[in-house]
Amino acid sequence: MFSSFVTLLREGFEVTLLVAIVLAYLVKIERRESIRLVWYGVGAALLVSLAVGGTLFATAGGLEGRAELIFEGTAMWVAVGFLTYMVLWMRRESRTVAQGIRQGIDSAVERGGSLALVSLVFVMVLREGIETALFIFGITRTSEPLQVAFGAALGVAGAVALGYAVYAGGKRINLGTFFKVTGVFLILVAAGLLAHGVAEFQEAGLLPAIMPVWDVSSSPVLGEGTLVSEFLTAFFGWNSEATLLELLAWFTYIVAVGYAFLRPQPLPKGAGATSTATRSN
Repeated sequence: MFSSFVTLLREGFEVTLLVAIVLAYLVKIERRESIRLVWYGVGAALLVSLAVGGTLFATAGGLEGRAELIFEGTAMWVAVGFLTYMVLWMRRESRTVAQGIRQGIDSAVERGGSLALVSLVFVMVLREGIETALFIFGITRTSEPLQVAFGAALGVAGAVALGYAVYAGGKRINLGTFFKVTGVFLILVAAGLLAHGVAEFQEAGLLPAIMPVWDVSSSPVLGEGTLVSEFLTAFFGWNSEATLLELLAWFTYIVAVGYAFLRPQPLPKGAGATSTATRSN
């Protein structure tokens, strides 16, 4: 549940920030009549994202045996790929993302077409929506769907409340700290999904089940279905019957992506030293 909560909180807040930047800039350049186009783009992107998520779950539900294992393992790895790109991109571009969006709006306004602005917002929100759909699908393969849905609902509510507090209530939040903390957590969850994808491919016979490291599936504390096991699965991708290949995949991802994420980022030219969000004017 906590995995889906943090995922939707981060992704939802990210979308809120991006859309708020667009709306604030349109007001600043006195193009209020174009605000409705922003909501057209947001609505279309959400519909497509829901369709992608629905297709994933419907396809997985219609498969059995080896085909289901391969599909789920592939979806998990694709989700890890999207998530890794998103986390590292936001870490690198968070200081200049507002400037890039404003440049895109200026370009769309200069072209004079409504479709250009709708498309800009659509692509921006769709990227986040598809990432979220893939990641939530992957999480449901390792957690109870009802718990995932509950956590996702809380995450969306939290993202909306946080976005409202920042922009309507005039609150301040350190975006650098927010994205760094949630980014570290999502890297841990992604490493778990990567390892679970390995397990799916091993069970399907596509990867060798090299050297079982431990098997505590019958343990009253760490076995499948226990509270501790579910907690470790949600946070670290725990598997009560892990193999050496799963462990290597998990560890390698943590080290490689963790280093790329946590290493100091050079300041881009013209960027300010602060990452504190304030009301956009």
